[in-house]
Amino acid sequence: MVWVLKHSGEREHFDIRKVEYALKRSGAGEKLARKISKLVDSEIYDGIPTAKVYKLAFDHLNQHDISSAHRFGLKLAIMRLGPTGYPFEKYIARVLAEHGYATSTNQMLAGCDVNHELDVVAEKDGKVYMVECKYHNQFGYASGLKEAMYTHARYLDLVDAGNDFECAWLATNTKITSEAIAYGLGKGMRFTAWGYPADENLQRLIEGEYMYPVTILRRVEDDIKDRLIDNGFITIMDLIEATPEVLSKSCRISSKKVRRLKAELDEIRLHA
Repeated sequence: MVWVLKHSGEREHFDIRKVEYALKRSGAGEKLARKISKLVDSEIYDGIPTAKVYKLAFDHLNQHDISSAHRFGLKLAIMRLGPTGYPFEKYIARVLAEHGYATSTNQMLAGCDVNHELDVVAEKDGKVYMVECKYHNQFGYASGLKEAMYTHARYLDLVDAGNDFECAWLATNTKITSEAIAYGLGKGMRFTAWGYPADENLQRLIEGEYMYPVTILRRVEDDIKDRLIDNGFITIMDLIEATPEVLSKSCRISSKKVRRLKAELDEIRLHA
């Protein structure tokens, strides 16, 4: 029996069914999912980190089904927005803007007792939301009760000072615990998390590869991705809409590397 090592340090038995299920959820057909799962099963070793298992499956899927590979790699791509949470805040603001919200980041507002720097302020249909972003750049974490209570406490202090927020909204790139959900529902909070809620979870809000973060790109160096994000090119759509000249000048990228970037974008558009 092969053991895998989780980020928390816990060990668990390797279950090939989990790999196959994750592949199917990303869009891979049953036959392909079964084939890749068997390949992964033949390559793992005792004590292999779960992130390594994930990468093995992604690499094989990327050779057969690029579109499904991008969906499969989405969670890891969002984690690569780090190491700080600031790019994730910008990404959440960009995604919400695509859904009709007017958004701004890093606003400083006075609460009743202290000042608050808000991650995202989102407005739609006359309602204004305080969005607190909780970002993790490693597997094995979940946002829990502490994060939910912290978000709601900030909301209360702001409302007591006369700020007209509809509710507190916690956005995270990880799962969220049942305890946090129970607390938040009782307080009228909104959540955007990995897999929760069913209709407006993070994956559904992203809605297609064009809203994927630029960190999904496989043939672009990390330092260039950082420059793209710093200059407001957060999503694949941002890059598609930008001319090569704008990317080269604003992000200090050579023409050769811009052409390579655009070639990968064309590949994504072909398989979208």
